[in-house]
Amino acid sequence: MGWLMVLSILLVVAGCATTSEGSGGNVWLGRGAVPTQDESEMLRAAEAEVVRVVEQIGATVRDIDSVGAHLTLTFWSERGALTWTGYEARERVGHRGGPVGAADIRDALREVLAGYGLERTGQVVLSLRREERQWSVDYSFHRQAERPPEARTLPVQWADDTGPDEVPSGLARLLAGIGVPNGGEAWLEADAVQEDGRVVGWELHHFQVTRSGAGGSPQAPASRVGREVVRLTRSFQDGIGPRTVRFGIRLTHSRGEGDGWVESARVVGFAPPTGLEPEVAAEYRAMHEDIVRRWREGVAEGFTWLAQRGVQELALWYVGAVAIKGAGFLAVRGGCIVRKALRQGKEAASGWLRTMLSRVPQSEGRAFERLWTKVQLEGERALTTSERGELRALMARIEKLASMPLELGEKHGLRKAARISYKRARPDLAPAMDAFSDRYPVHHRRPLEYAHLFPEEDINASSRLAVVQDFIHERVSRLWTKFRTAQRTATRDEVEAATRIIDSHFESWYHRVEVPRGEQVFIERAEQAALEALKSRFPKVN
Repeated sequence: MGWLMVLSILLVVAGCATTSEGSGGNVWLGRGAVPTQDESEMLRAAEAEVVRVVEQIGATVRDIDSVGAHLTLTFWSERGALTWTGYEARERVGHRGGPVGAADIRDALREVLAGYGLERTGQVVLSLRREERQWSVDYSFHRQAERPPEARTLPVQWADDTGPDEVPSGLARLLAGIGVPNGGEAWLEADAVQEDGRVVGWELHHFQVTRSGAGGSPQAPASRVGREVVRLTRSFQDGIGPRTVRFGIRLTHSRGEGDGWVESARVVGFAPPTGLEPEVAAEYRAMHEDIVRRWREGVAEGFTWLAQRGVQELALWYVGAVAIKGAGFLAVRGGCIVRKALRQGKEAASGWLRTMLSRVPQSEGRAFERLWTKVQLEGERALTTSERGELRALMARIEKLASMPLELGEKHGLRKAARISYKRARPDLAPAMDAFSDRYPVHHRRPLEYAHLFPEEDINASSRLAVVQDFIHERVSRLWTKFRTAQRTATRDEVEAATRIIDSHFESWYHRVEVPRGEQVFIERAEQAALEALKSRFPKVN
């Protein structure tokens, strides 16, 4: 799954210098909300990161036997997370050395990488040199290096169980179309298009014959080239977001035998965020990374795991993916409401979508769950044309529904949902609310009748709810009844004005489950003062 790279908000459719150090490190937390793990989780995940990276490096160097070969591996280290960001190989043409003990290089790498842990943030550069019967390991740390956009901020407890180095069909087709002259040499640049932990496509970026050779029929690259690309691709798949990893590959052919190796690999193709404030963009990115982390750690059988989460959590996934990854195929043509709602920030946007999903028939909610699960686990390209149409139709329905007045049944459902979410937000008041449900109603500060005037806002947002005692709720309700009678076609601005007036006089009794009898006189005065203020603002109120 997986920056979101292009923060390209395709929802906008028609309508609306490096210094070296040996130690130190303050933790870069970025802008916006960064998801958290408890300390023990973080430590276990950071240890798993080291194990995984050591295994990946071991796989990378396994078949390199040229004495003098020099590899430079670049990582970003942050809060225990190690993200591959670069690879370079030089001097791959020396004589073959003897076998290397795998345990020796693993021990050396573990010692180096484990030293960064949770408290050092910056660029880690490993320098590996192939000697006759061993690899030498050197390293440097650059705290002031520029942070790559694909870097993770959360370590993941995820084993890199990759299986055999099978060359995928897309890469196999790309390499099969390349011809290296007999006795010649060529330079190939191939792009692996990635989205979080998935490769979604292979593309030829550049090919050039650099030495023509002796002539004769061109030969396809050696099979070992594809396997080396696959191993490095897996290493780069730990990054976050849609991105492209570009491989620079040296290809040779002599005496009827092909050879070749990867000389470089780096992430390319990021665009600056568009359409979102930096703080909101950071919040979405953090949310998406947390989703990816939980998916990688918790999915043995991905569909089973996600099915247990249900529509409400999938709403959060949808918000993150649409806003960050630019899932334009789900945008509603002319969909200003959907676009505005999903660009408000994680809590506001996901709350809005959950509320809207509660208004559609259960069959449509289940369809959303089924299709969005497929998007998250297999990628948007896995959707058929009809499935894309089904998701678009659902969002078009929500777009229309958001600006329609609530029906009686919808109001009842939203009141129940409001009570549940309020108790979750205010667990200190939940026992009293459970013991005396009639005595402590949850008040919608902006009445449900006017939800359609604020279609891009979540009527059940915690900021718009307040528990009040029943006798206070009766007085507030009387005021709204007078307003409703006087302003039968109230506008958005008028409802906002009435909300401010009533809140200003009653907010001291919001979120309270005990009001002393001595305050009764003040409550009566508050009702009268609010009524006079409403009359002043709306002369028809009586």
